[in-house]
Amino acid sequence: MKRSWIISLLATLLILGGGIAGVFYVMDTVQKDVTVSAVLNEPPAEDDEEGEVPKETQEIIFESQKLVVQLELEDGSVGSGFLYNDQGDIITNAHVVANTEKVNIITSDGKKMPGDVIGVSRDIDVAVVRVPGLKGKDPLPIREENTAELLDEVLALGSPLGLQNTVTRGEISGLERTLDIEPFHYKNLYQISAPISPGNSGGPLLDRETGEVIGINTAKMNDETIGFSIPVADVLPMVKRWSESPMRSLPEFPELTGEVYSPVTGTDAEQASYMVQYFYDSINQGDFVTAYSLLSASWQEDISFEDFRSGYNNTLSVKVDNLVVDPKGDHMEVTAFLTAEETVDGEVQMKKYKVVYPVKKENQSVKIWSGSGEELSAEQKEAS
Repeated sequence: MKRSWIISLLATLLILGGGIAGVFYVMDTVQKDVTVSAVLNEPPAEDDEEGEVPKETQEIIFESQKLVVQLELEDGSVGSGFLYNDQGDIITNAHVVANTEKVNIITSDGKKMPGDVIGVSRDIDVAVVRVPGLKGKDPLPIREENTAELLDEVLALGSPLGLQNTVTRGEISGLERTLDIEPFHYKNLYQISAPISPGNSGGPLLDRETGEVIGINTAKMNDETIGFSIPVADVLPMVKRWSESPMRSLPEFPELTGEVYSPVTGTDAEQASYMVQYFYDSINQGDFVTAYSLLSASWQEDISFEDFRSGYNNTLSVKVDNLVVDPKGDHMEVTAFLTAEETVDGEVQMKKYKVVYPVKKENQSVKIWSGSGEELSAEQKEAS
């Protein structure tokens, strides 16, 4: 009896010891598993190398247009430029400001300011204009490294055909292109599908995702759909040097003397028709800053931007059904037949309008001088 009791006691102790050891083992193992699980459930650490979050295209256009200007020379030629530092310095093309020391610049909201050419290259088609009236303004973001790749989507901003605040979209269709257009030698150019026209020269080429300036729009082939842009990173050292120490004397370009490029091409009727269509394209995109800038100075004096903008609060979209252009002395009269989608007392309604716009030049740019309109009756709708 006693022996069997001792054996039973020893067996019980062995079982208890194994159980206790098992408990400690399980506790240790589970604790490690719980710790690993907790780490996995923690929010991921921020990746310092993650690129900038792409912006909306409309936001990029809206913010960038405020810092793109139109340059006007005494001979009537125009070009484009953009603010690149807080000293009021504008980057543009050398051929835009060749053989002149002073230019006028017009901002996106129609303000005219004087500018002084502080740097021009005889070899690279780049120049810098200092505009005291823009000192202290935040410039466009500049990409200081040449990292653009084929098929990157881009935006070309400027004043093609003298039409300020124009944006064309495209992509980089070629890299490291070389051109010789006297007196300049162009190398390492971006070839772009965004159309470039007279007046675009000197405007910025933007990365469509980040809004950074990656190039300076410069030249085009005979085909309107092929343009070329100078990588801004290639010329930044020279541009910064001019800003820090302006040139005491500017180089001359005798080969460009007498070459005056018309700021607006096409017939007067085509220009007027394009202007009104562009006005409504801007309205439909919600770009009221651009639409307002197309109005003449006298019309802007009669209506503030806030009142102009509020006039479209109930407008969802506007479709231009037809445009009729008639010469009227010193201007073109554009009659637009429109279909507007509007909200009325909380309901969406389709309405037809007839609007008449006199269109003519103001400071070498085509502007909409005023407007008058009426809602069409059922009979008039059928007639139109």
